[in-house]
Amino acid sequence: MSNQFTRRPLVLILEDEAVIALNLQDELQDAGYSIGGPFTTCSDALAWLQTNTPDLAVLDTILKDASCDEVVRELADRKVPFLIYSGHREDQELLAEFNDVQWIEKPVPPSVLIEECKQLLVGTDLKTASA
Repeated sequence: MSNQFTRRPLVLILEDEAVIALNLQDELQDAGYSIGGPFTTCSDALAWLQTNTPDLAVLDTILKDASCDEVVRELADRKVPFLIYSGHREDQELLAEFNDVQWIEKPVPPSVLIEECKQLLVGTDLKTASA
């Protein structure tokens, strides 16, 4: 079966450091993903989530306006898979209730992050989730 008509998975990016956010966006787009964001604040991500649901998300833990816990809860309520991409391992305590979530410590090669995103989509059927 051809993937010609399969839509690109939509990834929400929540990252407050512009260089990292743009790099994530470029790497994920090159790997075949559509991008929601990148958002630098939780409030912007939550506003976007009012009218959009991503297929997965890559989240930093501490943003300019808050920790990502409210975004995490919204994604969890919708059963959207996500991973944490942070340079601060100590922030893991902030999300203790989600301790089974994949945690990737910055920096990593783009291939590692892309492979983890692919793993989040294993078992999903994006063909039935047409926009």
